[in-house]
Formats: sequence, structure tokens, C-alpha cells
Amino acid sequence: MSIDTTIERILDAALVELAQGGARRTTMNQIADAAGLGVATVYRRFPRKAQLVEAVLVREAQRIIAEVDAAIEREDTVEDQSAAGFTVFAHAVSDRPFLVRLMRGDDDNGGETFRAGELADQVMVLVRDYLARFVRDLQSEGRYLGVDADIVAEIQARLALSLILAPEGRIPMHDDAATRAFATKYLVPLLGAPAAE
Repeated sequence: MSIDTTIERILDAALVELAQGGARRTTMNQIADAAGLGVATVYRRFPRKAQLVEAVLVREAQRIIAEVDAAIEREDTVEDQSAAGFTVFAHAVSDRPFLVRLMRGDDDNGGETFRAGELADQVMVLVRDYLARFVRDLQSEGRYLGVDADIVAEIQARLALSLILAPEGRIPMHDDAATRAFATKYLVPLLGAPAAE
């Protein structure tokens, strides 16, 4: 078995076990058993549980970004891309309760991995930078020149995270079509008017 395959098995097992039991209660032995590996094999790849938790989170973040990229590529207009990207991001994170618990500070791995709020801050920066690049790419094409890419990105990133961390409210979060309609009506206009052709 190759190292990459072994790591993938460990990460797959860890994701399931962490989602069920949380970082604090899940042991390396449980993860090893779920992966069908010896615990020594797990420790060789990840000497500390905190490293394994972080590796799971990094991989999940990469998967979420890939989902957003795929959603954007399916759309033809900037407006549809913006609405689809927001919707897919918000729902992709919401569908990962382990990630949400860690961002809320409900499951801090005994203080070993993240301080309360630290992960939410990291995710916010990641999302903000991703969105700012999206806007800057448009601006490099001569569109939406009248907006500050960083400010627009931060507004959308902060809103997305607040909806994930506190989903109950008047903004729809449990239905893709309703979330997308909200994004189209209220978030896409943050881009301002496209440059005249």
C-alpha cells in the first residue's frame, strides 16, 4: 500500500470518526480501527492528533473550494456565478457538522488544535481571499471596476460564515433555490454595475 493511499485511508476514517465523536472524544485508536490499520501506522503519518485533525480540515477546505469552482464553471454569467458560488459554499460547509462545531468552538480538541474562534477566522480569510481573487479577475477584464474587491469579498465571506454558524433566521439556508435567490437579489448587487460595453 502506498503512503498516499494510507494517508487517504486515515483521513477518510478520521473524518467519519471526528464527525461522529468530535475531536476531543475521538482517539487515535478509534481512527486506526476505522481505517483498518495499526495505530502505529497512524502515528507514523500523524505523530499528534492535532496534526491529523488539521489535515482533515485542510482536505475538507480543498474539497469545498473544488465544489465552489465546479458550481461557478457551470454558470454563464457573472451574476449567476456569484449566486451559485455563495450558495454552494454556504451549504457545503453546513453539510460538514464537524467543521461547523470546530468553527463555533464547541469542539476544541482539548485546546490542542484551535483556540475558540481561530478556525472561523482562518476560514473567513480563506473565503475572503478566494472571493477577492474572483472579483479581481473580473476587474482585469475591465468589469466591475468601481468596487473594492477586498471589501466586497469580506462582506460576502462574513455573511456566509455567520449564516453557517447561526443558520436560523430570515435568510434562507435550508433550500438551495431560496439561498440562491437571496444571493442574487442582495449579494450580486455588491459588485455594482458592470462596465459599459
